[in-house]
Amino acid sequence: MPIRMSGMASGLDTENIVKELMSAQRLKTDKINKNITKMEWKRDKWKELNTKIYALYTGELSKIRMQGNFNIKKATSSNEDKVEVKASNSVPEGAHTVQVLSTASAQFITGSQIDQENLSYSTKLVDMDMSDSVGSTINIKAGKNEVALEIKAETTIGDVVSSLQNAGLNASFDVTQKRFFISSKQGGIENAFSIESADPGNPVELQKLGLSEISKSVDTENGTAEITVAANVSVIDPSDAVIIYNGARIRSSSNTITANGLSITVKGVTDESTDEVISVGITRDTQAVYDMVKGFVKSYNEVLKEMNGAYNTEAAKGYEPLTDEEREAMTDDQVEKWEKRIKDSLLRRDNTLGSLMNTMRTTLSKGVEVDGKKYSLASFGITSVDYKEEGLLHINGDKDDALVASGEEKLMKAISENPDAVMKVFSSLASELYGTLTEEMKSTSLNSALTLYNDKEINNKITDYKEDLSKLEGRLQAMESRYYKQFTAMESMMSKLNTQSSSIASILGMNTNS
Repeated sequence: MPIRMSGMASGLDTENIVKELMSAQRLKTDKINKNITKMEWKRDKWKELNTKIYALYTGELSKIRMQGNFNIKKATSSNEDKVEVKASNSVPEGAHTVQVLSTASAQFITGSQIDQENLSYSTKLVDMDMSDSVGSTINIKAGKNEVALEIKAETTIGDVVSSLQNAGLNASFDVTQKRFFISSKQGGIENAFSIESADPGNPVELQKLGLSEISKSVDTENGTAEITVAANVSVIDPSDAVIIYNGARIRSSSNTITANGLSITVKGVTDESTDEVISVGITRDTQAVYDMVKGFVKSYNEVLKEMNGAYNTEAAKGYEPLTDEEREAMTDDQVEKWEKRIKDSLLRRDNTLGSLMNTMRTTLSKGVEVDGKKYSLASFGITSVDYKEEGLLHINGDKDDALVASGEEKLMKAISENPDAVMKVFSSLASELYGTLTEEMKSTSLNSALTLYNDKEINNKITDYKEDLSKLEGRLQAMESRYYKQFTAMESMMSKLNTQSSSIASILGMNTNS
């Protein structure tokens, strides 16, 4: 900012005079800045609300419109210590039987303790009396993976572990126990592994590592595998889970088996001596359906309540965004309350919001014909209780809702006795509302995709305001410069006049003295 020596000749406070002259002009910039602030606040308010409506749209509304979600099944096992079951919506209702012949397990190998001190991952094999093994190869086969480890002079215990891991195995060397611990990452005979020497008859390198040749013999019919190792190596054989489900033999490398829409987790083998059979019962899960409907009503109410509040809030007449000077004159608490009053009122009587609220309330109040009979949400005890709530829904008999907790529990009764009607009514109404919101959220010249308000229009207005502000600031700077030039010219003229006056006074004084 230039330093101005003003008022030297005139004695006027030109800085203050220009400031006062400009202050009236800058009221125009304050107005534009306030408009920008209010539009940005309105955009933020809509963005927050849009996020919540979109969450309802993709969440509970999307869920409840799918008829398959009303066919929730519940599975029970007569012996959950041995068989645990979960049912998909596709599994047929009724009784099922399961026998467990074997459970799936992984293959485990524990090497013998190596009789040598100070072993670590960096210990070279040649330092373990394995110099004669240099050039030999250890072949590791795990499932479909094969790794050949060629023993070199620099090969270490860590390299052995890495080769085992590269073959897809869990492997480690315990430096305290001085043993290798090796296992397949997954259960089942298809994941069984073998470790063989290039010299099968004399696997010296494996013996020096506390291991031996590990071979496998697989019985695919019974889902078992026999692992052959030396006496000094401990082994747990792998096995498949084998069950008899409704008379059919099913084998799996995992203890969780999927069959006929059931997820069957086997935990223990059934008693063959008593020909033990575990009964699995599949029924419609009415409580889960009730909870799904209740979840939708809760989410819907939360969104509608916020929309109602924004639309019907008290007007903020006389409240405008604060200038910097106004903010400095107030406490932080006063500023927060002032701005909150404005922000809360930004969507008051907003046409877009009003239309959206009306669509939501109207759609869910419609009737749906099922098998020649007309149903609505009220048919299942879901109604609006107080007109002051402006469309909020309540489920009669809901123990978590004090307003209707003592009412008749029509919804659960309908789910139990007339599930198809419940499914078709909710699916129909939810699908219509979902479709309407989908249409509203299409991209247009006014709004972006997945947006329920005119975000493009708001952004364009903000841009226009900022362009107007930039132009106005330019004009005001030019005006201020012009004022200073005028005062500078005046000062220059007065300085010259003062100089001339002094000269005349001096001349007159000389003549008088003469």
